[in-house]
Amino acid sequence: MFNSLLLAEEVGDRLSEALSPEKVSLFGTDIMVNPSFYTAFAVSVFLILIAVILRLTVIRHMKNVPGKIQGILETIVGGFSNMAEGKYGNFVGGYILVAALYVGLGTLVELLGFRPIMADLNACLAMGISTFGLIFFFGFKSHGVKRFKHYLNPINLITDLAVPVSMSFRLFGSIVSGLLIMELCYSFVFTSYVVPVAVSVITTLFHAFIQAYIFATLSTLFIAEAAE
Repeated sequence: MFNSLLLAEEVGDRLSEALSPEKVSLFGTDIMVNPSFYTAFAVSVFLILIAVILRLTVIRHMKNVPGKIQGILETIVGGFSNMAEGKYGNFVGGYILVAALYVGLGTLVELLGFRPIMADLNACLAMGISTFGLIFFFGFKSHGVKRFKHYLNPINLITDLAVPVSMSFRLFGSIVSGLLIMELCYSFVFTSYVVPVAVSVITTLFHAFIQAYIFATLSTLFIAEAAE
């Protein structure tokens, strides 16, 4: 009776496909990539276009008495700069703002039927390594030789190297868990009609905003610790 509740495709096959989708051609070449690559490419282009438009319009004509758009923009930028308080606050604030937008938008696109960016472990590792690069850079910029001596202790080296790994797998695990939940919902007849719609929206929104906030917060804390 249990088997009769399942759709024709086996649950295991669907979960396997969700975790490891069939690779696609890279712009018509023989190079095969994860479908998340195209999502990452589209989100990156979108963010760059938005940045260029804001630079040529709002930022170029900023006033002492801000209008609505300028006020919203200053509030967002100021909020992230305050998160990254310290002598490198402006630079780090800009980084965590872009990183949060990238993670958030890269997850929200799932609502449009695209595979989320962070469903590819390589993308998560790239984000983690980016944060680790700033930790390494600001650590040496602030402390110089002392920072090098810090890494002479194997425990400190392992602790710092664990940062990009833990951040990457946290992102990957959170996003993939949402995909698996959706596949399980679609796999059972009595949950394959209305439930996936509600679960998809709630899960995607929750993951997008929570993971963007967590990644930004952890990046800020780790970079600030290295710099100060």
